[in-house]
Amino acid sequence: MFGVLRVALRCLAFSSLWVVLALAWDAPGMFAQTPSPDEINRVAKMLSCPTCAGINVADCPTETCAQWRAKIGELLAEGKTDQEILEYFAARYGDHVLQVPPTRGFFLGVWIVPIIAILAGLGTFGYLAHRWTKRPTAIESPAVPSDAVEDEYVKRVEQELQSWQK
Repeated sequence: MFGVLRVALRCLAFSSLWVVLALAWDAPGMFAQTPSPDEINRVAKMLSCPTCAGINVADCPTETCAQWRAKIGELLAEGKTDQEILEYFAARYGDHVLQVPPTRGFFLGVWIVPIIAILAGLGTFGYLAHRWTKRPTAIESPAVPSDAVEDEYVKRVEQELQSWQK
């Protein structure tokens, strides 16, 4: 009786081990859930449509983008992270499909040039503002003294007044 029980326990332990191993082998596919449309659109908004200019994959109605959204759903179901999915599409279609350019290679200029341009503009504005607010130096005096000009003007006004009074 105890011999049969011992064999049954060993068979149960052995079969349990196989079940655990089978579950562990297929764990990614077995426990994967279908991603929600919100999860798919979260990633799709980070990708640009390959055929439409300036539209992300989540908002584009083309068939290509529908296929891309389906692929994003498959990759999410496989347990891929958002970054892994973005790298997947960038590796196949190029970095131009990313909504936010990467910070490497040629695209590093996309990040640096605007910053340099803004700093140069602020520096130029500061220099010009300083120059505009600086007090002017002594102005050269005219060849005719100001009193002489004023006296001549006063004389002409008096002559005009006298001609009106007559």
